[in-house]
Amino acid sequence: MKLKTKFLCLIAVLLAVSLGANLVWTSANKHAQMENELREQARALAQQMDAVWEFMVANQDRLAQVAFTEDGVYQGLHCAIAGRIIGQSFTMHSDYTTRFVNFNPRNKAGEPDGYEAAALSAFHGDASRADYYGFTDYEGHQVFRYVAPMTIDEACLQCHGEPAGELDVTGTPKEGWKMGDIGGAISIIMPLDVYQANERDSIAQDVLFFAVMLAVCLVVVYVALTYLVTRPLGKIRSGVDEVSEGNLDVRLSYSESSQEMSSLTTAFNDMAHELADVYAGLEDEVADRTAQLQQANEVLEQQRRQLEAVNAQLVDENQYKSDFLSMVSHELRTPLTSIVAFADLLSKHRAGADENEAKALAGIEANSQALMLMINDILEMSRLDAGRVKLSLEVVDIGDVVGIVRATVGPLAAKEHLEFTSEVAPDVPLVRGDFDKLVHVLQNLCGNAVKFTPDGGAVHLKAAFHPASSKGIPDEVWLTVADSGIGIDSADQERIFEKFVQVDSSSTRRYNGTGLGLAIVREYAEMHGGSVSVESELGQGASFVVRIPVSGPVSREAAEKDDKSDSEPSGEGLPKGEQS
Repeated sequence: MKLKTKFLCLIAVLLAVSLGANLVWTSANKHAQMENELREQARALAQQMDAVWEFMVANQDRLAQVAFTEDGVYQGLHCAIAGRIIGQSFTMHSDYTTRFVNFNPRNKAGEPDGYEAAALSAFHGDASRADYYGFTDYEGHQVFRYVAPMTIDEACLQCHGEPAGELDVTGTPKEGWKMGDIGGAISIIMPLDVYQANERDSIAQDVLFFAVMLAVCLVVVYVALTYLVTRPLGKIRSGVDEVSEGNLDVRLSYSESSQEMSSLTTAFNDMAHELADVYAGLEDEVADRTAQLQQANEVLEQQRRQLEAVNAQLVDENQYKSDFLSMVSHELRTPLTSIVAFADLLSKHRAGADENEAKALAGIEANSQALMLMINDILEMSRLDAGRVKLSLEVVDIGDVVGIVRATVGPLAAKEHLEFTSEVAPDVPLVRGDFDKLVHVLQNLCGNAVKFTPDGGAVHLKAAFHPASSKGIPDEVWLTVADSGIGIDSADQERIFEKFVQVDSSSTRRYNGTGLGLAIVREYAEMHGGSVSVESELGQGASFVVRIPVSGPVSREAAEKDDKSDSEPSGEGLPKGEQS
């Protein structure tokens, strides 16, 4: 959309809003003006009717002198009759309706309707109220109604005063009114047809005036924008097109439309002049830059070849390390398995061995088992580094996993004089994962907890279900291993999940281990699409939490089954429950 079109639309919207606001304001003012005018007219008419009434009251005695017949019957013209007749005559000769009403009138024609009854009630409730008016519907038409009270004065008491029930001169029982009482009301009904027509004509004239002003303003703004903005901008655009085509000698003439356009023209001419100067020496600079770039490319190519050679060397060394660890682990595990088996066989068939021999056999078994765990961890980590470890996904019952871990770690904890407990929440669902690797995770965590917890301490294994959250976290099973051991400093809590890392030298000398157990735990947890974390303080124990998604890992590669060549369990030579 062009700029001047946007401005015209904006101005049109503003003027339309202004027109709407003016229309609402004018209508409200016209309505209020009409109400005031009708109220003043009705008030003047009511005062005239009241004046006629007062005239009749003032001359009532004079009229009464000729009001009786020879038989003594009153046939005079008293104030009520005169007022009603004058009101009827006024109604017949105009569009207005004038009535005299009361709650208990002597004449049925004075019965009040609903609006008049409300007015009479208001007057009786507030004797100081001067009138009652408003817009309403009457006989299918909208009208303005005005009701004014009629107050009893001294002249009225002759026919309407006390005692109540006594017959007045007309032979009608008196009402028993007193001075200042409300004796009725003058009701005036004024049609609104003429006033509403005048109001509509006035609003139509205002709308027509604003519409003409809108059209005039739009034309003026259109012409002004064309001369002051769009035409100078068109010249600048033409100059820009020529510059983009390579004509750097273009110069624009100064515009007289505005100071801003003149400044813009000056800036454009200066830019074109500077571009011409820059372009004059650009080819030489491009040649120099090209030569420098070629030299830089040669240096980069040489560095790239060096990096490739170094990277290939690193790959070979890493492969050599992995192959070495794998070979050593396999070669050591075979004789170590035999040592474990022979030590177990010897302990079973040496029932009569003395205490020293029993301690020696127990030491052989314990150290062999510890060495086997270290070798298994090293072998498993080398397989992880080589990318040869994959998940064998199946439906796993976490209760079975916890049961195997409890059977394996329970005796070890009892031997160390520790209390080992486990708990599986009843709402823990079946998960999609690798059974053996989940067992390996919990055995490593529980084994560490037993190793770093002094005698008399406690280790607790818990499995709980955590449903999906609003932050995008799926349904998970949380496996928590908590102990009352030596604890971990906050500065070391992230470092302990790295390979071959233990907390410090003192812990390394006191506690055996390769520092691979927690690294393997993290690798297995992340292969399942989960995570592992720790909360601990020195001397206050530690709590490790492994989060495993119920639906299994997201990655398809992680969900592939193990190849036949890689399906050998990491704890070769040990029962399934003793793998670590």
